[in-house]
Formats: sequence, C-alpha cells, structure tokens
Amino acid sequence: MNEVCNSDAGDVTILLGAWRQGDTKASDALFNLVYPELRGIAGRRLARLGVPVLDPTELVNEAMLRLLGDRVDAQNRKDFFGIAATVIRCVLVDIIRRQQADKRGGGAIEITLSGASHVSAAGESWLEVEEALGVLEKRDPRKCRVIELSFIMGLNQQQIAEELDVSLATVERDLRYAKAWLRDHLS
Repeated sequence: MNEVCNSDAGDVTILLGAWRQGDTKASDALFNLVYPELRGIAGRRLARLGVPVLDPTELVNEAMLRLLGDRVDAQNRKDFFGIAATVIRCVLVDIIRRQQADKRGGGAIEITLSGASHVSAAGESWLEVEEALGVLEKRDPRKCRVIELSFIMGLNQQQIAEELDVSLATVERDLRYAKAWLRDHLS
C-alpha cells in the first residue's frame, strides 16, 4: 500500500480498486490524495458565486463524507472526479437550501458560468440554476455534464473533451448550446 500512495496519476485508480476489494486503508489514502484538489476546485467555484455561501473546506468535507460513505462506482480517476462534480453540486444545493430555509427564502445568489463568453444568471438563485440543470440533464445528459464539468469542476474545454471522450468541437457546441439554453430557461 505504501508504494501505491507515492505517485499521483494512477493512484486514484489503484486506490479505488483497493477500496472496492475491501482494503480499509484505501479510503483514507484516497481521501488524502484527492482532498487538496477537490478543495481547490470548491474554493474556485465558491469564489465565482460572489457571496460567501460557505467555506470550501466545509463543502469538500461534506462531499467527501458522501463519496466515501458509499461504495463509489468509479473505475479510475476520471470516473471519480466526474462523480465528485455531481456530489459537490448536490452538497452545494443542499447547503443553500438549508441556509434559505433558515432565512425563510433569503437572498438570491448571482452566478456566472465559466467559459469564454460568460452567461450571467443575474438575479436567479443557485437553486433555480440547479433546477434548470436538472431539466437539461433529462433532455440532454451530455450537455448538462459539459456545463457541470466546466462550472463545478472548472475544467477547460480540452479537459472536458478528454473526460467525455468527445471532440473539442463537440464540447464547444455543447457549451454554446447549454449556456444559451440555460439563459433562455432562466429568463
């Protein structure tokens, strides 16, 4: 197990395999390996919200509890971080719902979607954006995934193309479509 923890790129895949095999140390090693990267992702995403919704550490801690609390059906690093994007999105929504329930529907959050041409959801709450993403996911899961990987995980278009195993042109089209669809859906 010690040699497994020394390198990085293949470690997530190896640790996921060990964890699925029942290695109790693998989940701790996986947590320690991916935590800094997930915290960085969460910090960047929360900064884009423009308001202090919560601490990135709190977001990642809760996401990691959910991820490691279940047997994650991820075969490799790519799968794991894809699942992590969805979990972070869900945790963020849950926390915002709790905060708004505490405030009885308190203030809306302004967000912008990452990418070359920013699409502003000014005046719309994150919960409305999340609801729109749910509709988009039912209509076209890949386009929703592209937005999720861009906005939640902060991947660039090339990284998204590699993650989804599609061409860069496909990612560019999907992002343009999804941003326009979200803009229309939220207006």
